[in-house]
Amino acid sequence: MDQDKVKQLICDRINNLPTLPDMIQKVLSLVQDEKTTANKLGDLISYDQAISSRLLKIANSAYYGFSREISTIQHAVALIGFEQVKSLSLGIAVFDVMKGTNDTTSLMQDAFWNHSAGCSLAATIICKKLGKPDGEVAFTASLLHDMGKMILANFFSKEYKVVLEKVQEDGKSFVEIEEEVLGFTHADVGEWLCSRWKLPRSLASSIRCHHKVKEVEPDNIHLTSVVHLADIICRRADIGNSGKETIPPFQKAAQEELCVDEEQVDQMVAELKEEEEKVKAFISSIK
Repeated sequence: MDQDKVKQLICDRINNLPTLPDMIQKVLSLVQDEKTTANKLGDLISYDQAISSRLLKIANSAYYGFSREISTIQHAVALIGFEQVKSLSLGIAVFDVMKGTNDTTSLMQDAFWNHSAGCSLAATIICKKLGKPDGEVAFTASLLHDMGKMILANFFSKEYKVVLEKVQEDGKSFVEIEEEVLGFTHADVGEWLCSRWKLPRSLASSIRCHHKVKEVEPDNIHLTSVVHLADIICRRADIGNSGKETIPPFQKAAQEELCVDEEQVDQMVAELKEEEEKVKAFISSIK
């Protein structure tokens, strides 16, 4: 199929996807308002039963491990924090939209979401190790970083099956094979999807460049580097599967930005393996 035609079809399919709930856009705005209280944010989320019920399920799961039951969204906001609740709400909403697409045989859905959740937890571990306060943003970006693969596998399963087969046969990376077969990558599709959903530019940039860190704009290189490393850590920990491929190398631009050596990476891999049950608890809660 002509590459330009494929790209146009992808954009058309993305434009036909449901938009994210209005509530999510309101949550994104409320979290930025310094005057917003836990009660106000909780009240807003409580109007959406599909999201609020699963937020409570996550809050009461092994993912957080609180010793007592959390019975209200307001209580969850107070304990978990505004940014984390925003990230979880957005993740649940995206999961719901993706669930509404066609079933695919080229990517295993459960394994894909386990990998995505594993990356989000890896990003949290990285930010804690580095002493950076942006763990919630990195959590969201890492959770969504490969969503372009799901779009391609669902809407262009025949063409994407060729990509998956070539990845196995040639030993090249996804992005190399996608460029050869399609003329663009799952990371590009992820960026287009962010634009469709009016998500923050920082998320779109980190998704677009998580395989090509040096190409991201300077303002977003730190977040992109975290997402890139989170993907590597999750693959090394062998959690989930977003399409088998070789583990990507830790790119120089990301290494220099994060100032992390191989010994520290190995420690993070070990920590993620120890917390694998949290990944399962998270996925079980948002389904």
